[in-house]
Amino acid sequence: MANLKQMKILLVDDTPANIDVLRSMLSEEGYEISIAMTGEKALALVEKSRPDLILLDVMMPGIDGFKTCERLKANPKNKDIPVIFVTAKTETEDIVRGFQVGSVDYIAKPFKREEVISRVQTHLKIQQLIQEKESLNKQLMDQNDELIASQNQYRVILEKTADGVFHLDSEGKVILGNEKFHSFLGFDVNDLVGRSIMNIINSENPSDIFSKIATNRFGDRATLNLMVQFCVNENSSMEKEQKYYSLSVDSFGIWNLPNNKLDEKGMEKNI
Repeated sequence: MANLKQMKILLVDDTPANIDVLRSMLSEEGYEISIAMTGEKALALVEKSRPDLILLDVMMPGIDGFKTCERLKANPKNKDIPVIFVTAKTETEDIVRGFQVGSVDYIAKPFKREEVISRVQTHLKIQQLIQEKESLNKQLMDQNDELIASQNQYRVILEKTADGVFHLDSEGKVILGNEKFHSFLGFDVNDLVGRSIMNIINSENPSDIFSKIATNRFGDRATLNLMVQFCVNENSSMEKEQKYYSLSVDSFGIWNLPNNKLDEKGMEKNI
């Protein structure tokens, strides 16, 4: 969590003595302080430099604190800035009205240092947590947008490539395959999803082949140009011409990921 002392507080009060007392208290805590003597000047200042918290006097000439808060909250850009009313009016109806127009708290005059510091710290911490959450949500949204864009690009490449491609999970089950791979063997696109690759490998020792294609190696250590004989879909018209189809397999993956990406170069051999 960032240091609260880096946060900005706007003091709004038409009485210089009140401003001096609050500024002295809060400056000692290291906050960045700005000052406005009227509600109109406060609203103009907020537009130029957005504070993290506003301490707002209720009784002021021109527009009072209630009206100033209402106008502040009516602006979508500023409605989330927390406002603490500073007031000598502690009647219940005045406190309730303050909450109704959008304040989060109030500080009674005359000021007590411990109360001022405590209330300011509490609402700055809350504001900081909200800002951090918003920042994290934006990062997640940006990452999600990037992931979607990447997936869309990958999907286009997957279907445009001349090679057959399929993915296996950690148990060797097919989780994805492009149309080219399925068409080699006479299957529809989703026919093999969920099935073990071992079920469509024709070999006296399919587990040995599986260990080579279900690799987590990459680069020079990946499996390259491994000839694998796959079973043709017995329900397809292709099966009448040949029961098996040989493909040259390039298998590669990345350590610590459960899924492997396997590329099959369409090299048919006579069987």
